Amino acid sequence: MFSRLFLILATCCALPLHSSAPINVIQQPAPILLSSQAKQYSKVKMIMLHVGESEAVANIAKMIHFDLEFSDQIAIDFKKTAAIPNAKQAAALGKQAYTLMLTLEEKKAKKKSTTVEISLKDPVTNQSFFSKNYSCLAHNLIQQGHTIADDLMPVLTGENGPSLSTLAYCKQVSNNQKIICIADYACRLEKPVVTARTINIAPAWHTKAPGLCYSQFTRTNSRLMFLDLQTQKHSVVCSYDGLNMQPSFSNDGAQAALCLSGKGNSEIYLYDQKVCKTLGKRTFKQLTNNNGNNVSPCLLPSGDLVFCSDFQTGSPQIYKKNSTTGIVTRLTSGKGYCASPNYNEITKQLVYTRYAHGAFQLWSLDLSSDHPREKQLTFNAGDKLEPSWSACGKYVAFTYAKYDSKVKKRMSQIAVLNTQSNNIRVMTTSPEQKSFPTWTGRNLYA
Repeated sequence: MFSRLFLILATCCALPLHSSAPINVIQQPAPILLSSQAKQYSKVKMIMLHVGESEAVANIAKMIHFDLEFSDQIAIDFKKTAAIPNAKQAAALGKQAYTLMLTLEEKKAKKKSTTVEISLKDPVTNQSFFSKNYSCLAHNLIQQGHTIADDLMPVLTGENGPSLSTLAYCKQVSNNQKIICIADYACRLEKPVVTARTINIAPAWHTKAPGLCYSQFTRTNSRLMFLDLQTQKHSVVCSYDGLNMQPSFSNDGAQAALCLSGKGNSEIYLYDQKVCKTLGKRTFKQLTNNNGNNVSPCLLPSGDLVFCSDFQTGSPQIYKKNSTTGIVTRLTSGKGYCASPNYNEITKQLVYTRYAHGAFQLWSLDLSSDHPREKQLTFNAGDKLEPSWSACGKYVAFTYAKYDSKVKKRMSQIAVLNTQSNNIRVMTTSPEQKSFPTWTGRNLYA
C-alpha cells in the first residue's frame, strides 16, 4: 500500500534544476482546579447557565461549551435561566456535584454588538475565579466564543488551549482541482484561500510571516508557492523541474528544508537566508544524497533534520540527520511503512503514520530520549495520515480516511486526536475529500 506522497513522487517529472524567483520567505492567572498533565482524567462537572433569552449569547455559549469540553477534562451541562442564581440556589447546584458554575449574561444589546458578562464561580462558596465583560460583534460570534474559551482555559488548567489556533488543509473540488482552506481549529469558520484551478497540496505554515507555502501542479512540475494572508498575494517561491514542496522552517524563519527532485529522485535541501546574503546569490545545500525518495523534512530547533526515506529498506522509514556530525540514524525499526513525521518542540515528540494490521495508525517517538522507542497512539479502523501537532503538544490533527456507510464510499476528513485522553474527534463533515492538515498556534483565520 502506497501513501499519497510517494505516489506523487513516482509520477512527477524529474529534470535538471533551473533558476527561478528568490525564496520569500494577559498575564495568566494561576490554575484553580485542573491539571492537564494528569495521567488519567476525572472530568470536572460544570454547570453553564445562559441568563436570559439572547440568541447571540446562546451561540457564544455553544462555542465555549465545545472548546472547554474539547480538553476532555470538563463535563458541561448547559441550561437557560431567567436570572443568575442567588447564593442559596448556587449552593444547591454545588450539592448536585457541580464543581463550577459558569454564567453568561447579556448586559447591553446593540444592533451590531452585544455586551456579555462571563463569570466563573464555585457554586458552594460563591468564590469568583473569573469575571469579564466582552463586547461581541454580531457577525463574529464563533470567534468571540473561541476568545472567551481561550481566556478561561488558563484559569482552569494554567495552560492555553487550541481555541485561537488555525488549521490549513486541502479540499478536493473536482478530479482536477484541489483548493486550500484555512479555518479555526473546530473548522466552523472555513475560508478558501488558494482556489487556482489545478491541484494545490501540502500547505506548510511559515514560522514568522503570516502566511503559508503550498505546492501547485503545473504542466511541467509542482512549483512551491507562498500566500501572504495579510495582502492575499500569491508568489512563486521556487519552480525547479520536478518536485518543489514540503518546506519546514526554522523558528526564526531564516532557514527552510524542502524537497527538490531535479536530479531524478527527491532529495532534501536547505535554504539558508544568511548564507545566500553573504554569497550574494541563491544557493541550496543538499542534506540527503542517496538513491531513494527523501521527503517530509522536519527541521528541528537544534538544526538536526528528521525526514522520511525508502533508500535503505525499500520501504519508507523515519531518519534523523545530525547537523554537526552529518551522521544519519534510522529512528524506526525498518519494518512496516512509515511516513509524514511532524515534531513538537514543547513535548520533544515526533508523530508519524505507520502501517500496522491493515491500516495506517499514528505513532510517536520521544526525541528527548537517547534511544527513542516507537509508541502506537491509535488502534481503531481507518487510515490516519499526514499528522500535525498543535502548538501545545496535546493534540494531533490528521487526515482520517475510512469507509462512510452513509454515503457508501471511502471518505477523508480532518480529525483531531487528544493524546492524553485518546479521544478522536472528526472536525470536518462536508462531502468533499480533505487532506494535508497543518496546524499553527497563531490566529490567522479571522
